[in-house]
Amino acid sequence: MAEGIDSFPASITPLSWLPDALTLSRLPMAVAVWFVVPWPWALMALMGLAALTDVLDGWAARSLGVMGGRGAWLDPVCDKAFVVSLLAALMLQLAAPWWVFILIGAREIVQLPLMLAYRLVRVLRPRLRFNFRAGLPGKAATVAQFAAVAAVLLERAVVVMAVGACMLGCLAVFYYLRRAALLARADEEGAAG
Repeated sequence: MAEGIDSFPASITPLSWLPDALTLSRLPMAVAVWFVVPWPWALMALMGLAALTDVLDGWAARSLGVMGGRGAWLDPVCDKAFVVSLLAALMLQLAAPWWVFILIGAREIVQLPLMLAYRLVRVLRPRLRFNFRAGLPGKAATVAQFAAVAAVLLERAVVVMAVGACMLGCLAVFYYLRRAALLARADEEGAAG
């Protein structure tokens, strides 16, 4: 049967673009953060919308059978862009101490140099194999970051929430590094045996 406009190969569905579109929607939201910082409730609504798109893009990818590929690396990049933009806007426009934002953004501060080292230092590649799929510690760290930002906006329990976000962020980085090392070891054992 010839493929036409109304037919799709088995691996492509009519909505296969939806997960990536939801993921990419966080980039304009990262810009919008700068415009809504003066209004805490609007900023929290924007954070909620970003979190919702993060949940929906994964759900859509699983439902449509388009896991992996571009979305596997695009999702964490868009997440990081949103979080970094959010923290930078808050740090520059609010009176909270700078170290609070460093604690909240600890995961990005630690993870980014590690990812660059992995990409640039060839000797690390055989020892690590990163799987960009989100894990529970990463999701918990994101929730903690957003809760800490809400605490800053509401001026409630700021230090406690920032320290909690830092701890969960560092735990997430450790989890991803451990998973990368275990995946590389499994690949090595599979190739040897």
